[in-house]
Amino acid sequence: MATQALAIANEYRSLPLVQLQESPTNPRRRFDARGLEELAASFRSQGVLQPLLVRPSTDEGFEVIAGARRLRAARMAELEAVPVRVVELSDAEAIEAQAIENLQREEIHPLEEALAYKNMLDLDAARFSVAGIAEKVGKSPAYITQRLRLTELVDSVAQAFLEDQIGVGHALEIAKLQPSEQERAFAASFRETWTGSTNTRVLLPVRALVGWVEQNILLDLGSVPFDKADESLLPEAGSCATCPKRTGFNTLLFGDGGPDSCTDAVCFNGKMSNFITMQVNARPNLVQISTGWGAASGSGVLARGHYVPLQLGKKGARKGPLAPNQKPCKHMKEAIVAEGAERGILTKVCSEPTCAIHFPDRRLPDPKEIEKQKEARRKELLKRKVEATVRHRLLAEVLKKVGAPLDRADLVLILQSLLDQANPVRRETLARRSKLPPAQLTTSTKVHGELVRLLKRSDEIALSKLLVEWVLMDDVESNTAREPEYLTQAAKQHRIDATKVRKAVEQEFAAKEAKAAAKQEKAEKPSPPSTHKPPAAKKKTTGKKQLAA
Repeated sequence: MATQALAIANEYRSLPLVQLQESPTNPRRRFDARGLEELAASFRSQGVLQPLLVRPSTDEGFEVIAGARRLRAARMAELEAVPVRVVELSDAEAIEAQAIENLQREEIHPLEEALAYKNMLDLDAARFSVAGIAEKVGKSPAYITQRLRLTELVDSVAQAFLEDQIGVGHALEIAKLQPSEQERAFAASFRETWTGSTNTRVLLPVRALVGWVEQNILLDLGSVPFDKADESLLPEAGSCATCPKRTGFNTLLFGDGGPDSCTDAVCFNGKMSNFITMQVNARPNLVQISTGWGAASGSGVLARGHYVPLQLGKKGARKGPLAPNQKPCKHMKEAIVAEGAERGILTKVCSEPTCAIHFPDRRLPDPKEIEKQKEARRKELLKRKVEATVRHRLLAEVLKKVGAPLDRADLVLILQSLLDQANPVRRETLARRSKLPPAQLTTSTKVHGELVRLLKRSDEIALSKLLVEWVLMDDVESNTAREPEYLTQAAKQHRIDATKVRKAVEQEFAAKEAKAAAKQEKAEKPSPPSTHKPPAAKKKTTGKKQLAA
């Protein structure tokens, strides 16, 4: 069958669908289902008007070079045969024909266009080049180079591109990156936006993606400390000077005039690490530092808080004496940045914590300052105690004036409701203020039960006081500096002199303070020298005096 097909090459005829199969090199990847249905309906009514371009294959069938969409629609229309043009083509000629046929389509997707160019280059690099393809299709070499880069998209991003989730601008920027970074860049192309009922993913402008790539992926080569032309620094990567991953060299892909950057973080970091290792091996006394403030990951690498970077003799714009980091000291050493920003940069540092010039704040704390802080805290605590006592005293005075305006059953009902809704802390406070036995308040349940029993055995006056106490408790226990509004209002209503109460409390605390201070002073005062004379020795009496006695 294959021999017969070769004999009738370049002949128009009709072939059964079972003898036709799609070409594996066809760059077309998208087939719109609705469009195929419409084309199939046209085939049912009018037949296939434009022949498919096919060539004989080795399995006694025919390979469809151009017309894969028509072949699929004919199968959907359940046709038995279609018109074809049988042409004997080599692999290179078939791929070129597919590329030209697809490039002439109005709705061709950029990725399908890129695959057509790639098929031509992969098949015969000597026959097809970027410049040759550009001349053949009437495009610039930079255009062809950028389209070819689209074929290096990872599968997930390529599929999203074919589904029109991103545009060609986004796809080109992502395709310039290494495969390990493409998923991150794709995710950064979107922003989650709340639409009122759900989160919607919104595609950001291309310029937003370009800015994200510059900040998060591109690595500046303009100020690297190592020699970019050194091929021995990382032999498997070679020189940066002719690396296609460098934006400053691959101008066809990245354009001209932008910053000189590296797109391969693995290669960049490998060269930087090797450079640092070479520097440390050549200078064993070199201090390794990190620009980060946290704990350094490397052994022997000093984190930012353990050294001071020196800028010797570099005066600022302001006149005056040098800052501490502009002064030398006897402890300063040569250092290299091993971690963080500015890796590989050589500098001078002081890492001696006892250095009076660069670590003046690491001296022993001043005892006078510590005592001053303690005194300030003591005064603040005393002020809070005075305020708390004033509020409790005001509450006690208010309760003395409360009568029995409500019926006992109503009072019990109100208080029972408040008690059931209260938190355990409020219940415990009320139980302590009501002087309930501590032995009966071991659990929250027991506290609640004791308070309920207290309500049932109290009279109208006691219940009324409990109700007022409950209402004013928030003002009494408040730790804020606000005026106890309701407590003050209750005191005025019952003609209680709040100023007098406050004055009495302050006097009590002042007296306690004075007593404590006098006691402390007495304890610290040195004892006076003893003035007590030992008793004089008794004189011995003569025998005559003893007889007289």
